[in-house]
Amino acid sequence: MLTAVIDMLFGSLPGAVETGLIAGALLPLLGMWVVLQRVVFLGVTLAQVAAAGVALGLVLGWPVLPLGIGLTLAVVASGFVGGDRGGRWTDSSLGALFCAASALSLLFISRSPAELDEVQHVLHGNLIFASESDAAFLGAALVVAVLLLVAFFKQLLLASFDLETASALGLRARGWMALLFGVLAVVLALSMRTTGSLLSFAMLVLPPLAALRLQLGLRASFVGASVLGLLGTAAGLALAFHADLHLESSITLCLFLLIPVCAGWARHPLIGVALAGALLFGGLQLEPIETEPHHHHATDDADQADRWHLDAHLSARAEGDALRVDWVLDVLRPALPGADPVSAPQADDDPFPASLWLVITGDGLFHEHELLHHADELPRGTSQHSGSFLVEGAPAQGHVDGQLWSASMLEGEPLAGDRANVAGCDL
Repeated sequence: MLTAVIDMLFGSLPGAVETGLIAGALLPLLGMWVVLQRVVFLGVTLAQVAAAGVALGLVLGWPVLPLGIGLTLAVVASGFVGGDRGGRWTDSSLGALFCAASALSLLFISRSPAELDEVQHVLHGNLIFASESDAAFLGAALVVAVLLLVAFFKQLLLASFDLETASALGLRARGWMALLFGVLAVVLALSMRTTGSLLSFAMLVLPPLAALRLQLGLRASFVGASVLGLLGTAAGLALAFHADLHLESSITLCLFLLIPVCAGWARHPLIGVALAGALLFGGLQLEPIETEPHHHHATDDADQADRWHLDAHLSARAEGDALRVDWVLDVLRPALPGADPVSAPQADDDPFPASLWLVITGDGLFHEHELLHHADELPRGTSQHSGSFLVEGAPAQGHVDGQLWSASMLEGEPLAGDRANVAGCDL
């Protein structure tokens, strides 16, 4: 039932929508602790440390997720070494750690053999590739984390804001704080796998900041942060699908706009409603940017033969928990009349794509992969190219379709159907 509603509202990417809504509703419950203790920068720092751990795993060929979690937990543990109020990082120490983790991420990535889409996924995340299994995995981890913190709410609250009383009552304040930040470290490492460091940080911090503007009281603020995170994420998803905008940026912007809306509501409900209505009206005015197709007036066979053409054929098979996709690409690049077939420049009015990407779709399947990086340097005439790649967490049955693009979906556009054909396959 939920999948049917998501398909109706948001199109054919239920995994991305479910993952975003789950993270948007549950991450703010953890982020409220960070905001209340005024260590907001801790969230983005831990997320960047997790990214560095994942990047290191790519270099060493080790399992990236355990390494990312382990490195993040090690950083959390280091915050409790020495001092009588362990875990109380300063802005300067967090800033230094963030810079170091960011630099290490880039250095590790530059030495890794990972493919371009995997590198982008590590550095920035890509919610659009999230599958329904990713949503279930992240949801289970977040539910466990939230239940754990709810079960020890009183101890964590006392240890966070009244250390002397906690010590007088025999509570191990540093141990409870270590539990809190340890849970946060694990959750951030897991969420970064699908949402990236920026969106994870935004979901962690922005809804709690908005909820606190409403002045609802402590317990109600936790609930309010979760509700606002869910609403802001849904609004960002709707905006991205409606206006064909970048998914993570749209969600982050909508989460940020919750803060002025809630601040206006605190002054007077009518102000908050008016501001929310104005933002909604502005979002509805946005329309996708239409790209004018390049029209060719020649229609006979001779003219068609003078145009470049691409034909791709796919085959796929299950390989463990992943899907192995094999592809064969036939390329036709005609030479200009009387010109050298190899060195002749391409006609200005008929440019060949600089790169070729394959976007594959299916039931519960969505993935993009770069086939040829310097496609415009291919020799003229006919040529054939082939390769294969793995799609993690893909379904083991169904139909696989594809479409050729001039670049990744965030930067390029699909190639016209009369110039580029992809033959799909059944699993």
